[in-house]
Amino acid sequence: MIYEIENKKVIAISKNEKIELPEDLKQKIVENFENILKSGANVWNGEVRCVAKNDVGEDTVELICKNSDYAHYLYGERIGLPEEYSCKNLSAGSLVETSDNFYIIGELDKTTSYPGMLQVPGGNIDPKDIVDENINIMATIKRETLEELNIDLDDASKVIESKIKYLYISEPDEQPGVEVFTKVKLNMSKKEMQQYFEEYYKYLKNNNLEVEFGTLHFLKKENALKELEDLENPKRKYLTHLIKADMENI
Repeated sequence: MIYEIENKKVIAISKNEKIELPEDLKQKIVENFENILKSGANVWNGEVRCVAKNDVGEDTVELICKNSDYAHYLYGERIGLPEEYSCKNLSAGSLVETSDNFYIIGELDKTTSYPGMLQVPGGNIDPKDIVDENINIMATIKRETLEELNIDLDDASKVIESKIKYLYISEPDEQPGVEVFTKVKLNMSKKEMQQYFEEYYKYLKNNNLEVEFGTLHFLKKENALKELEDLENPKRKYLTHLIKADMENI
């Protein structure tokens, strides 16, 4: 489900508590992660924050997290987990729109953990985004948008507007996850952004740096849901919900 939270204060807390898992499940998670590495995916098993409690109030959003790791998250993504052992991974990202009204959707590169997957720029909470248990969601969003699109959200020459606007909380029949999104309006057209990204992609490849998106897809806003449906790639579960919510806010 998508919530519009533009006028709500987001409080995200990372408790120093680890999610407890049965030993047999731990072993299955390790084996699954090793198989992913053997496939050639460029992944590492860092910490992730799993939302143990969420509360969307009239004026505030409260997200309370416990610790786990990326292997746990990936097992739930690929294999599935019972509700009591699931990792509702907290992540954050940006729904980016060009000046001529195209949504930017990234296609994960072949070297990532899920080649071909469609998603918006975003990622997991980094430990450096946490101070005294308080998670700085905007720091995560800014870093991920810069790393994946080379867009500095504080650069007024490229960004007209950037504000936290949406919250996604997975339904019981969806892959568990909680994600906070900004809505970003660029001062760049589709053509300008495509050229800009192609140059950035070449730079990453030529310098042997990590590549997240191999391709960008541009969806015309008024027809975005149909254009997204026509793409045969796997898609993050939030993607259709997010685009629909933003289109309804036109």
